[in-house]
Amino acid sequence: MTREHLTPAQAAARWLAREDLDQAPQREQFAAWLDESQAHRDAWAQAQQMWQVFDDAADSDMIAALTRAARQAGPEPMARSLWPGLIAASIVLALVSVALFTGVQRGWLGRSAQPVSVALQDPPSLAAFGQADYVAGKGQKSIVDLPDGTRVTLDADSALDVAFSGRRRDVRLQKGRAFFDVSHDRTRPFAVQAGSSVITALGTQFDVQLTPRALRVVLAEGSVSVADRAAPPIKLAPGQAFSVQTGSAGKVSPADLGEALSWRQGVVEFRDQPLSEAVGLLNRHTRAQIVIKDPKVAALRITGVFRTGDIKRFGRSVSEVLPVRMIARDANTYELVSQRR
Repeated sequence: MTREHLTPAQAAARWLAREDLDQAPQREQFAAWLDESQAHRDAWAQAQQMWQVFDDAADSDMIAALTRAARQAGPEPMARSLWPGLIAASIVLALVSVALFTGVQRGWLGRSAQPVSVALQDPPSLAAFGQADYVAGKGQKSIVDLPDGTRVTLDADSALDVAFSGRRRDVRLQKGRAFFDVSHDRTRPFAVQAGSSVITALGTQFDVQLTPRALRVVLAEGSVSVADRAAPPIKLAPGQAFSVQTGSAGKVSPADLGEALSWRQGVVEFRDQPLSEAVGLLNRHTRAQIVIKDPKVAALRITGVFRTGDIKRFGRSVSEVLPVRMIARDANTYELVSQRR
């Protein structure tokens, strides 16, 4: 989860925001991070102390001060007359990390989250593929326990179809994203169909994200193979990701597990991604929607960690570091526009 450009305090803030430090592989990664240096251990102790005294810390002067510091730490802004050509800006992680500190206190990351519902067939038909057996709508997220003991975390706006038999365990991710914690059964492989690819495992933990034009598989623990109709199977090791886009060959690359799996904690992380792409992901998590009509605004790039389901906070944060502002068009529609408008 940690990265070289994070200070010990920032990394400690991200560890504090997690709810799965007692689970592999996060438990081992956290222990290794603590063992790296005394500075890490001191930062963790300070983070815990801050947590205890942050009871009602709102978006205070400290957040505002960090925002100013983030601006001063970043590159000098371009002249306003040149801003239409601007396509790069970032949110410094120092600000985000402290926001996560307060977020833990105020229940942003799910410590006090209310359970969400999941729509399913009644009863679900788990013997053959057909309609989706489990569906999480916009703004929903659900944990599904399958009959074999496998646990699936279904992200917002996602659908899963299940087809179990005496010899195989097959599921089809029809859309969206899911994290699979697969129950080990050597006699019955567990296979996930996603687009034109099939991910096969025996007992392992992995994340699958399917969009209309791309597929990404991230392996957290164990081993999986990814097979596509047009290519031989590829075997992943923990901490690796397989990505493929329509019309192109797939590739394997290192994955930051903290970033890749942060959606399970109710947060998403963007790293130098177009603002339009970030907004598209956030819109899956809430009924209210953000729209961008200006292509120059859509092309701005963003880096940072944000809570899902809180569009207004996202708009405020973005307007602090990008030349945009958010306007309410109606009760459930907000538009990001240039500050010059």
